[in-house]
Amino acid sequence: MKTILRHANIYNSDKCVFTPQDILVQNGIIVDIAPDLLIDADRCINLNGKYLIPGLVDSHTHSFEGGLYALSIDLGEVGSISEVLEMLDTADRQQKVIFGFNFDENRIKEKRFPSLVELDKLFPSTPLLLRRVDGHSCVINSIAAKQIGFPNDLPNDFNGLLRKEENDLAAHWFHRNVDNETILKAYKKAEEIAINNGVTTIHTMLGDAESDYLHFELLQNHLNDFRVEFIPYPQMFSVKKALSVNSSRIGGCILADGSFGSHTAAIYNDYVDEPGNGVLYRSDEFWNKFVFEAHINNLQVGVHCLGDRAVSQIFNAYKNANIVERKDLRHQLIHAELVDDSILPEIAEYGIACVMQPMFDKLWGGDSQFYSKVLGKERALKSNRLKTMLKHGIRVVGSSDWYITPLAPLMGIEAAVNHHNPDERLSIAEAIQIYTENAAWLTHNEDNSGKIAKGFKANLTVLDNNILIENNLSKVSSNGIIRNEKWVKAF
Repeated sequence: MKTILRHANIYNSDKCVFTPQDILVQNGIIVDIAPDLLIDADRCINLNGKYLIPGLVDSHTHSFEGGLYALSIDLGEVGSISEVLEMLDTADRQQKVIFGFNFDENRIKEKRFPSLVELDKLFPSTPLLLRRVDGHSCVINSIAAKQIGFPNDLPNDFNGLLRKEENDLAAHWFHRNVDNETILKAYKKAEEIAINNGVTTIHTMLGDAESDYLHFELLQNHLNDFRVEFIPYPQMFSVKKALSVNSSRIGGCILADGSFGSHTAAIYNDYVDEPGNGVLYRSDEFWNKFVFEAHINNLQVGVHCLGDRAVSQIFNAYKNANIVERKDLRHQLIHAELVDDSILPEIAEYGIACVMQPMFDKLWGGDSQFYSKVLGKERALKSNRLKTMLKHGIRVVGSSDWYITPLAPLMGIEAAVNHHNPDERLSIAEAIQIYTENAAWLTHNEDNSGKIAKGFKANLTVLDNNILIENNLSKVSSNGIIRNEKWVKAF
């Protein structure tokens, strides 16, 4: 099959310019790029002057949860407990379980979560999960608490709020209690959202972050049913199980620490708004053993590490494994919102990727915003250090952590260019690169993906506007993707 893409403005990542050219694609591979190609083809797609960039990749998502929650109750705009309860009251009582998501107690006037009594009044017999915006806290009702089967008894004064391990146990119990049809429906919703935002490839985390990879094999068996590429991660600690499903990676949001919002991110110096410096969820010995086992079995490892103390712990485990046997596996420090300056050169030296979310700064950065309130202004300025990492030669890879922030790399690009700290702002070319070339490097595909060039895959994002004009950034929108020699337009 030969397909010609005509009348497009093609992004040249080496020169950071768009030029009007045609692209000839054969069997999914770009074979020629030139103005006004005079070649017969089986199919012609007229782009009518639209802008083509390499296919945008989101390298860290929770796409099952994101798709599932997108079909559920979004509490992101509520302003009071009464509004929360009104929204939840619209749920279909015929569902086996009820989900509410994107809740932030700091945004409502009461500054608290709904209580157990309030939730039980609405849902006396249907399990309900209401997740905090960062995913590290939740509230449940009494029927859910009874059915989940926590290993330890809940306190006598339990009011529905769960953190740390109990939060994870509750969330994964709810996720197990949906059927295969609903699971695939959630991924189809994720696919729709991705196409609308110009995303061609999605790294998706699957598993309970312990020993169960949940529906990993179900998704693996249906990968060809989707118009976008899903790259599944067995989010677990069993190297043996990851190898048994022929995965080349392991981990994801297996947790070294928690979140700033829950004050469980592990940092060297105390939080400024309450005592304590967070929690390291596991010992150095545990991480060294797990990482080494994965490393010697050629599995790329990804670990959630948010605070500087947790980032250093996981970096040291990666370093120690490489000291024993150096391998180009490109292990991942996921989030890396605070990083100790002293380890930056070595992160680059050992080829470790920082998989980061520019939208975190857009949402929570700035002098008077969330980071400043919990960390203080000085540390807030040293969070999400995109430019600093690039200057040290570290491969920064862009992602959303969706459902935490939108599955929308164009928003991430804008956030990276407009970082609250001017010293950490990326150029537009650098911001595009972290979602394209660097994402291809992360999966060892830099020789055939991440650029628009001969011999590369024709996975492309179609833009309505010129993203290189800085004033256009907030206005740039996607008109879908080109993948498998088809233009899949936004819905």
